[in-house]
Amino acid sequence: MDTGRLIHVSVFPGWVAGVTYHQGLGYRCWVINPELAVLNDGEVYPSSEAAIAAGRLFIHHSTGAEPDRGNRG
Repeated sequence: MDTGRLIHVSVFPGWVAGVTYHQGLGYRCWVINPELAVLNDGEVYPSSEAAIAAGRLFIHHSTGAEPDRGNRG
């Protein structure tokens, strides 16, 4: 069984994002949604910053927030 070391946790209203480090592989992101489902994108990231950014982006899109509010044409 692949075990990782918890590196980073961020909380958002109703959501949790985390990063684990896996020796010899890299960093993975995971998200717990408001229904308490644990989600993982299956990707391995070169840094914890890249992994948590992926988790935040997933939460951002899942909550319906618009990443770019500039062009409303």
